Amino acid sequence: MTNFGLIKSFAIDDGQLDGQSAQNCFVLGYELAHVDHLLTTGRPIRQPVHVENRARIEASCRDANRTYTLNWMAGDVSESWLLLEVTDSHSG
Repeated sequence: MTNFGLIKSFAIDDGQLDGQSAQNCFVLGYELAHVDHLLTTGRPIRQPVHVENRARIEASCRDANRTYTLNWMAGDVSESWLLLEVTDSHSG
C-alpha cells in the first residue's frame, strides 16, 4: 500500500489566500511546485514569478540553500511579476 503525506507546507494558514479565486490559488501552487522542482536540479533558474508567491519562493530558495534574487520585472507597470534568478548550485 502506498503511504501519502505532506511533502512541504505552503504556510498559508494565516488567511493570506482568502479572497483569491480557486484558479489563482492553483496557479500559485503549481508555480511554487515548479520552482521547488527546478531548485532540486542544481541548474540556474531565470523566470518570471507571481509577486503573491514571493515569500514562499524565498523560503524555498533558502531551504534549498540556493543563492537567488527576486527583482521587479522591467516594464511591468502592474507590479504583479518578479524575475527570479537562481545561480548554479556549484557557483554559490
